[in-house]
Amino acid sequence: MTRNPAAWWPASLVVLGAVVAGCGGSSSKSASPAPSASGASASSSAASSASSAAATSSSPASGFASTSAGTPAGVLSKPDFLIRMNTTCRSFSARVKALPTPTAATDFDAITTNLTAHLRLAPSFLSQAEALVEQSAERAILQKNWLAVEQADFAAFKPVAQRMVTHSKARDAAEVQADANTLSALPDHSKALASYLAGFGLSDCAALERL
Repeated sequence: MTRNPAAWWPASLVVLGAVVAGCGGSSSKSASPAPSASGASASSSAASSASSAAATSSSPASGFASTSAGTPAGVLSKPDFLIRMNTTCRSFSARVKALPTPTAATDFDAITTNLTAHLRLAPSFLSQAEALVEQSAERAILQKNWLAVEQADFAAFKPVAQRMVTHSKARDAAEVQADANTLSALPDHSKALASYLAGFGLSDCAALERL
């Protein structure tokens, strides 16, 4: 999802299911702190796969028949999966858009409300997305090129966002800004993910990445 912790809240910071308004000095969007080099490189690698795999994402995962040959029991057909997943993404987008958007490092109430809500919503969204992906014949490629990236991004983003909430509640503008700068320096996978999801047929999920 979109993440932009740059210049006071020019956009929401969405970490697949988790949305955080961005603040800080850079104009990049973010989603994952740099806890470990291996985690960051794995996330980047998966994001690269996402954009390059868009053209081939419709290939069924190994062990599953294609939708044209009939859908195995317990597996959603691709049209049904797209409808359900797009509906889930659309619903989440509406909840994200309804949240207050902070305008400065001193906009403590909006910052606290925004981040607290996103930290709560993100795990719920990720769980719903994972449950639907598990029912897709193309679950392997969706997990690799989409959910694995989002999950890694959220895992990295979460501690920074939690720290930002603590500093916001303490009315510490300097620390809030420092946290925003940390978020701004993190990798942004939203563009690659949006491209991949749009190519797969998940237009509403792609739109969520662009928030």
